[in-house]
Amino acid sequence: MAKSGKVVQLFQKPENFIKSRARELQLGTCYITEDWDETGIANIMVSRKHTNGNFTLGIYLVDLKCLGIKDTTFKFNVSEDELDYFADFVGVNEIAYNEVHNIIYGAEAFADSCGFKAHKDWAITQFILEEDDDHIPLIDIEFGEGGVPAYYVGLDDNPAKVKQILATLDKNIGPGNYFFANDDEEFEDDDELFSDGLDETHEGNQNLSFKQIYFTLTGAYKNLVREKSAFIFDENLLDEILNEMVVVNSYSVNDDLEEEITKCVDLHESVFEEKSEESITQIQKLLVKNPDNPHLYTELFLQYKGAMLNHKADAIAKKGFELFPDFLYLRFFVAHAAMVDKELEKGFKLLNNQYYLNQAFPQRTAFSEGEFMFFYSALCHYFVEKGDLDNAIVCSDFLIDDIYTYACNENAIFSVMQAVKEEMKAQL
Repeated sequence: MAKSGKVVQLFQKPENFIKSRARELQLGTCYITEDWDETGIANIMVSRKHTNGNFTLGIYLVDLKCLGIKDTTFKFNVSEDELDYFADFVGVNEIAYNEVHNIIYGAEAFADSCGFKAHKDWAITQFILEEDDDHIPLIDIEFGEGGVPAYYVGLDDNPAKVKQILATLDKNIGPGNYFFANDDEEFEDDDELFSDGLDETHEGNQNLSFKQIYFTLTGAYKNLVREKSAFIFDENLLDEILNEMVVVNSYSVNDDLEEEITKCVDLHESVFEEKSEESITQIQKLLVKNPDNPHLYTELFLQYKGAMLNHKADAIAKKGFELFPDFLYLRFFVAHAAMVDKELEKGFKLLNNQYYLNQAFPQRTAFSEGEFMFFYSALCHYFVEKGDLDNAIVCSDFLIDDIYTYACNENAIFSVMQAVKEEMKAQL
């Protein structure tokens, strides 16, 4: 949870680094959930150590029974404290890398033979692992049950998804050539919803992915205590904005500016990540040499906020707004900071007092993915602080798929989950 005055910074566009250089980093400790070999579901974390002492993490939700790599994400250049946090979430059981390698690649190959492809972000996170060649010794690990695919319906598997998975198995394996089980077990005790740790939402099921935990908790809230707010988003309109107006660029829809910012980030990554007086001085010098780079105003704002130099933060933000009115990242970071500081009117004004990104900035015909995510993470905090959980959940539902790609998404979603738990405790 973010504390007043703190702003969680966007990770510096790590995909290219991971694909080209992650395998050059030293392998660190690997972690896996307890009893993975019995349940057939493993949450796994693989760490790589940077020369600056930070870590890049690959996180994988692996179904050894049938579906392979169901979910995967990464955390780029994080501190040792953050590594420990994610290790606690995955499960603090250490495991040798060679065994992890065999589990992940073996499950991916077994699932592929059943007709299931790995999660889309496997295209990135596979490069946090070693290359799958003969230098990694083979370890005998069971996939399926006795080599036969076994599909157990998960908590977030709706009827349409179940039907699709069964159809895939029928096509690739053949009817009757796989195991299938549908467990409709409900919560036996409402107290399970209110455990002190967010990662213990469903007691005894440490193999649940974070998304499953999130949807279980927010789904229970919607079913048990939800009261319709005065305003509810048009989710179809949000889908339309995301699918038709959002492009993949991290920083800007301007390709030249995107290239300039990416180059700056790659060259000065450690300066941006470190929060210190020395970093502030270095960024100030960079800004003097590169006055046309709007990203430096964002970085300096973040550094000032981290150092609790709020007057300087406000001044650099104001100057950045004047020079680069169309650079929305700075605006959204400042709005996010205002929401976290409970200055809701100030933050909402920076979003032009609108709930839809395209209506807030009608002069724009396209937005970067990061602009979309940071607009709605700021708005999510706005609704949480107002006690409007219905609309906060709508926002967080659109943030959840990229929870660990954009740090403000993570911050907003955890805020929603905590508020939901407290509300359910109060009403039940």
